[in-house]
Amino acid sequence: MKIIVKEHYRLDDSIGYKLFHASRLMNNRLNQNFRQNNFSITYEQWQVLSRLFEEDGQTQNQIAINIERDQASISRLIDNMIKNELVKRVPNENDRRIKHIYLTEESIELKDKLNELALKTISQATEKINEEDLETCLRILDQIRENLK
Repeated sequence: MKIIVKEHYRLDDSIGYKLFHASRLMNNRLNQNFRQNNFSITYEQWQVLSRLFEEDGQTQNQIAINIERDQASISRLIDNMIKNELVKRVPNENDRRIKHIYLTEESIELKDKLNELALKTISQATEKINEEDLETCLRILDQIRENLK
């Protein structure tokens, strides 16, 4: 396999820039789709909710690892989500220093609609991309993440 190396760096041709820009546009569109449907949930909050929909009652540390964020930002994010009654923090029975995060009834009721809006966003982002190219893209993105861990 031949690797193409360019002599001059050009930001617009950089895979990092393209990934960052595409990610930012997707996050903005998801936020927009939530707002247009009267949900005051951000992309960051959606990440936490999605992980809790997969497995409720995770610790803050587990959530931080699963969404690849630092402890301080997760703590602030969860504090805001508690204020908005999306999650609740429950101390561990055996070790009060460990806090588990649980969905509230309100957030459980929102699950289907939020999932629908997330899928709509993905559909908007992948419009005019055939299934094979999308599968290739996702596989390559997974490999980039693995390479950089």
